Amino acid sequence: MRVAHGLALLATTPALLMASSAAIGQDRTPTAAEQNILFVGETHDPYQLALRAYVWGYPLVRAAQIRQNMTLPSDPFRVRPATAPGAPINRMGHARALATPELRVGVAPNNDTLYNLAWLDMNDGPFVMTTPDFGARYYTFQMGQADSSTDLALGQRTHGHQLPPVFIQGPGRHQRVPAGMTEVRSTQRYMMIAGRILVDGPQDLAAVHALQDRIKLLRWSDYAAGRDALPPVSPQFPLSQDAGAEREPLNFLDMLGTVLRDWRATPEDAPLVRSLATIGLTTRDGFRPDRLAPATREALTRAVTVGEAMVRSKTFTLGKRINGWGINYGGSQFGQDYLLRAAVAMDQIYVLPAAEALYPNARTDAVGQTLDGRKSYTLRFAKGQQPPVDAFWSATMYYAKGLMVANPIERYAISDRTRGLTTSPDGTLEIVMQHYRPRDPKANWLPTPEEPFMVMLRLYRPKMAAQSGAWTPPGITQTAPK
Repeated sequence: MRVAHGLALLATTPALLMASSAAIGQDRTPTAAEQNILFVGETHDPYQLALRAYVWGYPLVRAAQIRQNMTLPSDPFRVRPATAPGAPINRMGHARALATPELRVGVAPNNDTLYNLAWLDMNDGPFVMTTPDFGARYYTFQMGQADSSTDLALGQRTHGHQLPPVFIQGPGRHQRVPAGMTEVRSTQRYMMIAGRILVDGPQDLAAVHALQDRIKLLRWSDYAAGRDALPPVSPQFPLSQDAGAEREPLNFLDMLGTVLRDWRATPEDAPLVRSLATIGLTTRDGFRPDRLAPATREALTRAVTVGEAMVRSKTFTLGKRINGWGINYGGSQFGQDYLLRAAVAMDQIYVLPAAEALYPNARTDAVGQTLDGRKSYTLRFAKGQQPPVDAFWSATMYYAKGLMVANPIERYAISDRTRGLTTSPDGTLEIVMQHYRPRDPKANWLPTPEEPFMVMLRLYRPKMAAQSGAWTPPGITQTAPK
């Protein structure tokens, strides 16, 4: 069962449509009914408009933050840590080591693959990406849009052991795609390419590095002319302006205004974008709170706070709720379900399309209690009930805000490739989640922080049983310390 989009649900609910003209209650998280009508109908109420701006704009701002954190516009050639795949704009960067707690860019990085990352300024395009033959190794290249959605991932699932050259062009461009190439289109000025290459332990890193070194990203004009020239490093708008402490509560809207200056509104989003002029947000000038009355600025400040709480609340119910897991069967294609898009951006931004990967996410145990590392838990997969995949699966431990957890054994995930796992005589695989080392040295220990945490399952190339919901993950259960 896929997650229904909010606007589709409301198409035949006149009572809710009539209610949409009223301002949503302030200084509290909106009720489920109010959340459903948030984007329905016209409004001139500054508070409701700012709520819409936060929910709609949160993924845009988070994506732009990641772009700037990875491309470092003020110092693009700075040496990055080995775990970070950053590079100047229009260049492909490669992580040379698997993610660890020291990686603090983005949300919930995986510990299974090496990332290869490029942010493209389509004003400098088109671009061509070429890749090596990956053989039997799992790989994928995600084509991420600037609103955090992804409708395309190219790799082993789609093309087997090697991709054809990938031709990438932006909005408003109509360059003929050369024969033998696969076309990718960006809907905005900026686009992300995120490659993932499976690593089978530290001894496998050198082989993956050799593959990374053969990934090429060139401008089409250079590729066609046979020039192996690096693309230009174009300037970017600074994401936030230093405008004094009085604007700090509205810093989010300031960042959204910066993003909007590069934004091309889709036909679906155009009415919303136009309506934000009432609260000082425009694609021409960004955010201008100096044009607003003090009462309006106060309403915006309250709305940003409540909007953040509303999105965070949604992270507990991503998609369908099963055994304490939130499972978003829609993947990275959100339609006009802006609240789902924002919640996914907060917890697991730039997830792959569902056919490429599923990401069951648990913040609570099987009975709905918040996962907390001051307690002990187990996750049990009965014989034959491990996640059904055509590539691989893993379970990764995070702090509640999505960062990996430092621990004495430097284990951040358990997967179907983890060496030394033990199973019970009946074939059950039990993962022990607790802060302190188990008394049993053979326990499959996934260390937790000594505070609330979340666990993310990753199912790469999930089989139809997982995609359809015929298979679901077992709940995490609280147990006595092991």
